[in-house]
Amino acid sequence: MATYFESSDALYSSTSMSRSSSSTGASRQASPAEISPVPTSPMEGLQGVPIHHFTTIRDLRKCVRSHSAKLQAGRSNQQYLVFQGVTKRDLNEIDRERASIGKHTRMTHYADTNELIVKLMPSVEHELAHLTLVRKLDAAVIGMGLPVESLIPLGGTKFSGPNFSKEGDSAFKPLSRVQKADWPTLVFESGLSESLSRLRIDARLWLTHSGGNVKIVITISITPAERMLLVEKWCLSPVPDRPLTRGHPTSETEVPTRMQEVRITLNPPAPPNPAGQSGTSIRPSATTQQSLTI
Repeated sequence: MATYFESSDALYSSTSMSRSSSSTGASRQASPAEISPVPTSPMEGLQGVPIHHFTTIRDLRKCVRSHSAKLQAGRSNQQYLVFQGVTKRDLNEIDRERASIGKHTRMTHYADTNELIVKLMPSVEHELAHLTLVRKLDAAVIGMGLPVESLIPLGGTKFSGPNFSKEGDSAFKPLSRVQKADWPTLVFESGLSESLSRLRIDARLWLTHSGGNVKIVITISITPAERMLLVEKWCLSPVPDRPLTRGHPTSETEVPTRMQEVRITLNPPAPPNPAGQSGTSIRPSATTQQSLTI
């Protein structure tokens, strides 16, 4: 297993929860809160998100740039846009114009309802959140004695299923999956804390719409004001005994389950030097031995 955030001299503190480990080493069944809800519509987890009717690529580009500017400037915390009336043909034309629309976007398309969900990358910190974990993944692969090329980086490549296509923030697949259309095994999805419910829906979409080919989804929820990341690991897991409900209307044998979470907080800066001496005061920080495992 690869292990993340295990450094003892990092600038971060972390606490960890895992449903697969305890003081006795015994496992437990997932609670309902740890099981991803079944989305009842493409808009699940997007309450309050602006909805636009797609007309032209020019108007879409203008809308994306306007909302991106507000997000980057800190005047908005809304990083999703929804466009209705987007057919597969429209999506193909949008893909051809992606460079002009903005490379810092990720798109999810539902062909049966002609709805396009655009996720905007809010800041450099947003990019760094998943890129830092990606670098840790590379280091872990090397630490296992494997060449870093054992995992093929796919970036934000689009993957398609029946009536559905989706792009992640980062994705990886092993060398054994040689076909271009092969699904990744590991996907990273990150976003602001306000979009946590949607990130969890995204985890379910990857795990279920890939036919089980996506094995792990790592979601990263960013809270800038608290300098905190909430990292969750999602996998398919045998369903616990529970009655059928509106949130879980089917008798699935495996369901997307939160296997682990880690809260990572950037330690506050050291207080001013009380002696008034020049130079930099450094306060060490500790990281708990619990860590995110993949």
